[in-house]
Amino acid sequence: MKKISIALFILCFIMIPTSSAFTDISDAKVVSISLVNQDPDPAIAGYVMEIYLGIENRGGETANDLMVEFVPEYPFTLVTDEPAVQNIGTMKSYQYDDYMKIITYTIKVDSDASAGSHDLKVRYYEFGDSTVIEKSITIDVKNREMAEIIQIDKTNLVPGKQSGLTFTVNNVGKAPLRDLTFSWINEDKVILPVGSDNTKYIKNIDIGESVDLDYQVIADPNADPGLYELKLYLTYDDPITYEEKEISTIAGVNVGGGTDFEVAFSDNSGTETSFSIANIGSNPAYSVSVIVPRQNGWEISGSNSVIIGNLNKGDYTVASFNLRSIQQMTDLQIQNVQADSKQIPGQRSAIQESNSLIVQIAYTDTMGERKVIEKDVTLTPQNIDSDMVAGISKKRDLEQQSALGTYKWYIAGFIILIIGVVLYKKYKRRKLVDPQFQIKDIFHELKKNS
Repeated sequence: MKKISIALFILCFIMIPTSSAFTDISDAKVVSISLVNQDPDPAIAGYVMEIYLGIENRGGETANDLMVEFVPEYPFTLVTDEPAVQNIGTMKSYQYDDYMKIITYTIKVDSDASAGSHDLKVRYYEFGDSTVIEKSITIDVKNREMAEIIQIDKTNLVPGKQSGLTFTVNNVGKAPLRDLTFSWINEDKVILPVGSDNTKYIKNIDIGESVDLDYQVIADPNADPGLYELKLYLTYDDPITYEEKEISTIAGVNVGGGTDFEVAFSDNSGTETSFSIANIGSNPAYSVSVIVPRQNGWEISGSNSVIIGNLNKGDYTVASFNLRSIQQMTDLQIQNVQADSKQIPGQRSAIQESNSLIVQIAYTDTMGERKVIEKDVTLTPQNIDSDMVAGISKKRDLEQQSALGTYKWYIAGFIILIIGVVLYKKYKRRKLVDPQFQIKDIFHELKKNS
């Protein structure tokens, strides 16, 4: 019983000052500031937000010329031209709840602010009073998730040829990205995925990291060369709005580019050598020129380049040059060939040193770039030998004809000379017998006898 009385005494002692404290607010200014609303909620790092502060006076005494001041402190700053101090005016006694005064501030949240709760500080005081009270208001901040498709590793595809195509997705925001879906489409259906569909899924991408998405693609072999549009789509869940967000963009991929050629020996007529030029690639070639550059073992008379114009894929044409090997037989070698046919293989081995010829193909590709392809063309020994033997035979015939023509005139002159001597001696003998005999009488006698 005694213990209960002591406990009741202590309890009454504690309640007396508390009760008096509640009764004292009738003669005091009890000003409070609270966060009424914010937009957006939560705040987003790097973005501007508006905060709405509610000002109340729960005391029985009026507060005159009440001033509220925003205190800039990381990660919150005022936007340009926004006043930090606002004059609330008079707050009457017991002015709260539905009668509170509301003020707004437009604030910038630092782009580097980490996700979480941050304190926004304000001060309030009566104008002219040195008593200043500071209040901290908790603001929740989240980082905006941002993704960017920053790169396509290949922008040139060869028609009909399977190629790898890689898309890089980068997280450029301040929060991890989760549950992403990436897809692409070419509405012309010239570029299509091979071995998989056009959609890939990504579980997450951390801040500042990237993910490569690899595809195998092929361009239609019958596609016209040119630039084709790819539409790219990336979707992910935005935890701030709790909605699915989609990023869509476009990228250009060129179908076309360079090509390849086949160069082969075609024909040889005298000193003119012809080559077949075939476009064996997947793209057309424009303004094609065939060039035989200066090189050891070969000599070109006339122009060393031939312009053949445009050459579509699968087409071919012929280019001719006045071409000859510098290693030619001497007159002695020709005589040896004539005397002994076994010398021809020896001559073939000497000529084989020059039976490889470098030919250049210059052309403009479908992207407008000028390119040069170099080919090593082998001229067959059989063609070279036959041409050489034909040349030797022709030279020998010409020399024989020349010699025969020269000797024919010598022989004719010698015969005429002998006939003249015989006729002169006969004329002398007849003149001694008949002084009236004349040389014309000899021709009459010859004619009469014939």
